[in-house]
Amino acid sequence: MKRKFDKNKDRLKALLSERLTLAQKQQFAESEKVEKEMLRQWEQAANKPIDTRAKHQIWSKIQRKLKSGSQPQAKIRLGAWQLVAASVAILISVGSYWLISRQPDKMATDKTVQIEAAQNLLHILPDSSKVWMQKGSSIRYASNFGRNRKVWLTGNSLFEVRKHADKTFQVQINQAFIEVKGTAFLVKQSSPTKNEITLFNGKIEFNVQDTGEKITMSPSQRVIHNPVDGHTTLQDINHINWQNGRFHFTDIGLTKLIETINQIYETTITIGKEVDTNTAFTGSIRYDESLEDVIEKICFSLNLSQEKKDGIIKIHN
Repeated sequence: MKRKFDKNKDRLKALLSERLTLAQKQQFAESEKVEKEMLRQWEQAANKPIDTRAKHQIWSKIQRKLKSGSQPQAKIRLGAWQLVAASVAILISVGSYWLISRQPDKMATDKTVQIEAAQNLLHILPDSSKVWMQKGSSIRYASNFGRNRKVWLTGNSLFEVRKHADKTFQVQINQAFIEVKGTAFLVKQSSPTKNEITLFNGKIEFNVQDTGEKITMSPSQRVIHNPVDGHTTLQDINHINWQNGRFHFTDIGLTKLIETINQIYETTITIGKEVDTNTAFTGSIRYDESLEDVIEKICFSLNLSQEKKDGIIKIHN
């Protein structure tokens, strides 16, 4: 029994780190325990009222995942049946996910288009640039966007800007704007006194409106700007590989991984002295994945444990 559990556990670790072949994924999905767990979840849901909108959203997401071959991440527990349930959730794309639209819930006039994200949303602009919008954020842009590539942003969003020769792309935020030709960068406006811009690739120029200050950013840099007093700082950060809604890591050492997680989530995670920090992690993190799920995923993959005290998370053996 234990040998079978360890085998499934190893397969799930390989699935999380995207090391399973298509044939191995199919074999894992068709295992007896996964099929039984899917049947149990199906029977439990039989008497529940159906949310028609959610049904269509989930089915559309499953179809897209089947076509792309990508696998979402899920929250992991160590119990045998919980392990199977997590596997099922991964394989059928149940969990937190992005809706994709070119014109979702828009309020348009003859001159502007406004998009409001009632939930996490990937919006594709007319020039094929992508905006990964967090719940509660909104963007506004001109209906003639092809000639005027300006976006007004409220809230937090990550931009993947499509390159166009001689046509810059501009994001207007609180008391500042970002100018770019083609790149991927994250904008956070979680506080009235803090704008945070993180650049993953390409090059952008950060502009403070009141003072005219300009900062040219390179990959793996972050600008923190206070819109109230105009104070601006530039920081170097660990390199983060961003692709299609995920932060990707390949054989990254535990120390550097935790430093990067602390940067992304603005948190404090420490590593116990007894832990081998040379241990390498391979996997990916969704843009909207909670810190709790990320820590559980790392601990599960590397056979570690965690504890939280006074707001500080400690990872240990």
